[in-house]
Amino acid sequence: EWPLRPGGEWNTKKPVQGHIKPADAIDTLVLFEKKFMKLKEERDNIVKAKEALELTSAGALQDNQLEIILEEVKDLNEVWRELSSIWSQLDEQKEKPWLSINPRKVRASLDGLLTQCKAMPSRLRSYSSYEYVTKVLIGFIKVNPTVVALKSEALKERHWRMMMKELHVVWVMNELTLGQVWAVDLLKNENVVRDIITIAQGEMALEQFLKNVREKWNTYELEMVNYQNKCRLIRGWDELFDGVREHINSVSAMKLSPYYKVFEEEALTWEDKLNRINAIFDVWIDVQRRWVYLDGIFSGSADIPHLLPTETSRFASISTEFMGLMKKVVKSPLIVNVIAINGVQRSLERLADLLQKIQKALGEYLERERAGFPRFYFVGDEDLLDIIGNSKNVQKIQKHFRKMFAGIATIILNDEESAILGVSSREGEELRFI
Repeated sequence: EWPLRPGGEWNTKKPVQGHIKPADAIDTLVLFEKKFMKLKEERDNIVKAKEALELTSAGALQDNQLEIILEEVKDLNEVWRELSSIWSQLDEQKEKPWLSINPRKVRASLDGLLTQCKAMPSRLRSYSSYEYVTKVLIGFIKVNPTVVALKSEALKERHWRMMMKELHVVWVMNELTLGQVWAVDLLKNENVVRDIITIAQGEMALEQFLKNVREKWNTYELEMVNYQNKCRLIRGWDELFDGVREHINSVSAMKLSPYYKVFEEEALTWEDKLNRINAIFDVWIDVQRRWVYLDGIFSGSADIPHLLPTETSRFASISTEFMGLMKKVVKSPLIVNVIAINGVQRSLERLADLLQKIQKALGEYLERERAGFPRFYFVGDEDLLDIIGNSKNVQKIQKHFRKMFAGIATIILNDEESAILGVSSREGEELRFI
């Protein structure tokens, strides 16, 4: 069959379709070129023979067609060799492992390939094979933002499983390539991918918050301060309570998130642990404050043990237990270890109850003293205990007179400090007793 005739072999088999592999296209063109060169040689021989026999040529039209086809073969050869380089570079991109790709570099590479295409001569850009590769490149450039989103750290193994199920593919993450990702038609499935990425990003925010909670409270050490060389006490209460209550509220607020279900178990565990920290140290601060207050009273006066022997004995027992607990805290001040001390909350609640009873008994004793001498109502508990405890040391209680008597600043004693001679005001006025 004459290959140049319309509808002949060339018109049906010439490699112009974009999906043809460049190597196959070039092989096809080589075969056609050999055929056409052979035809040209045969035609030239026939022309020479006709000229020798002085016969008129009737194949001018076919001769012209042959020249046109040979020119087209040349152009197609040039197109496919140019596109071969582009397809080769594109295949290199496709083979890159997904875990190591950089979307920014991928985009730069795609832009560079598209620029190469546009730089080809205009006569070569008219072929469908050129249009096909430019369409492919533009398509990959359009989905590059989705590729960027798929590289997000928010995407965990569970999200990739969801995606594979939705896209009906099976990927092995360690073997996944960029080409496999491109192959799922990211433009068509953009909504599916974006929905899963949105879920992943929402979960990542909760995951990061729980990570912050873990890091803070698993490493949180109680701040300790020396107390009169007797023991070490906890300080920094505001920071402790502000931090734990903020996290309790935040963990509770997580339940309102549509992404909460994944982290429900861990969130509930931390909610319980934070509430336990709050409950224990809410009692602890009360016990510590009461103990410090009462220790100042029972240790500050030698007369108190005689005035309140039962309460003094009880307080001594409480002090032994409380300081023993504080030694455990000093030994291991991590808050997670402190709340794990066996029976710590029950011990603190019992100490709080005992200290409250001692404080109440002390208050009742002071009330009786005030009832016997109403001027004592003008001084606080600590001042009154100071007065009672130093009742035989007039100089030590001088500072309290101005609180009980408006016009008296001090009392005037004789040299032996055995008798009161008078009183004096803040301004220095003196009233001597006769």
